[in-house]
Amino acid sequence: MRITREISVPTDVLNEVVSSHIKLGFGIACMYVVEGDGDTGRALETILVSQDEITRLTSALKDNEFISLSGEFPAAGIYEREIFEMSGAVPLGHRDLRTLKLRSTQEGSYPLKKTPSGPARIRPNPIPRNQIKGEGLFEVPVGPIHAGVIGPGHFRFSAAGEPILMLRTYLGYTHRGIEKMLEVPAETEMTSHIERISGDNAVAHSLAYLQAMEGETEIPLRARFIRMILAEMERIYGHLGGFSGIVADTALSVPAARGYMLKERILRLNENISGHRLLFGSVCLGGVRTEIDDSRAKAIRTEMERLKVDIDELFEMLVSSASFMDRAEMTGILATRDAVALRAVGPVARGSGLDYDVRTYHPYEAYHLIEMKAAVHTGGDVYARFKVKKNEILESISIITQCLDKMENGPISCPVEIGDGFRMGMVESPRGELIHCAHIVNGKIWRYKIRDASFPNWPAIEYAVSGNIIPDFPLINKSFDLSYSGNDL
Repeated sequence: MRITREISVPTDVLNEVVSSHIKLGFGIACMYVVEGDGDTGRALETILVSQDEITRLTSALKDNEFISLSGEFPAAGIYEREIFEMSGAVPLGHRDLRTLKLRSTQEGSYPLKKTPSGPARIRPNPIPRNQIKGEGLFEVPVGPIHAGVIGPGHFRFSAAGEPILMLRTYLGYTHRGIEKMLEVPAETEMTSHIERISGDNAVAHSLAYLQAMEGETEIPLRARFIRMILAEMERIYGHLGGFSGIVADTALSVPAARGYMLKERILRLNENISGHRLLFGSVCLGGVRTEIDDSRAKAIRTEMERLKVDIDELFEMLVSSASFMDRAEMTGILATRDAVALRAVGPVARGSGLDYDVRTYHPYEAYHLIEMKAAVHTGGDVYARFKVKKNEILESISIITQCLDKMENGPISCPVEIGDGFRMGMVESPRGELIHCAHIVNGKIWRYKIRDASFPNWPAIEYAVSGNIIPDFPLINKSFDLSYSGNDL
């Protein structure tokens, strides 16, 4: 991904520089700390993204601290919590430094520092009570263990009867140290690790990683079209799962089963064309491992034609159900102003009226060669996010068909040389904008930063549930369809 501008900014004026960019339509897309490499000290990296440009701000840290941006820009809050916990840099003035990722810590140790600390006591990080009190109020703790196969997460509600007054989410139960694990020689292909960051977004994470590593390398056009087909196949099965989960939580078991059946058909198609239901091992440095020959292309076209009819029928079945619409409409509203303030991404943001999709505004692979339209709804409720996903499935079908039509014979891979410096990959995953940043020094990855699409959306769900009843939380949660593993890393 090409950076429009890179600026060195002293920490004492960082707030002003960010403010000027926000006024021009930028948003805070990522913040993290990079350790000094011997010649330089620690630095705070801030990535700002608009519909047209990407700005990278680098601020040398003095005394290992900086003035918090979160008071003026709520989107910065979750990044600053992560920085404080993982790197030890202090965001001065931050009002909410609750533990974000680590349920226990080693005293004096910060996982992303280069210098390990000596032996120290392991200290648990207890979950605090919500800071809301009053007569008739009570707390409802949920998790971290849940029914089904979703990841672990603790949800602490403050409620007056059934209506929710406050929700605080606590994740990090499966922190794996992936960013540290990726500090390897840059030429070491790590797609098998990258795919497992969040397994149902394996292609999206791989494409962000490859985009960062490949830099300006001209990847063969056929390989780029195949990558797009794989990415859209992943989007379709991901949205079908989220789509069906919403239906299941409205207790409509028959249409939910139909939705899951459609997802199963796509997973079987994935296995047919790539050898893996979740498309693992399909892409690689310099191109793809999966070739789409005539027989596979025909199978894809046939399934896309069937799916388009089936998804329209299922959608009509649901919107004609008073029971479904009663549960979905006006439930879990994320107001546009809150989506903007938190810089929500993906279907969550587009369901609240934000017209932003990386594929259209910062096209990668060969998205600039096809026609597509972002699916946007202004309602901000469960139904809006449901409709966005339905429309995105249809758009993905169109994209896949266009790729098959435009794809010509040619190579599917090429050699790649990886140079030193800062590199960034940004893609539109099924859950939204996904960012990978790599700092390469002397041929080795010095710092690797992953910002999963779910990361900025977890704070947004705390806003969306306010004023709703506790029994509707599972439905709202399904409509956000957030990744636990993508957050925990």
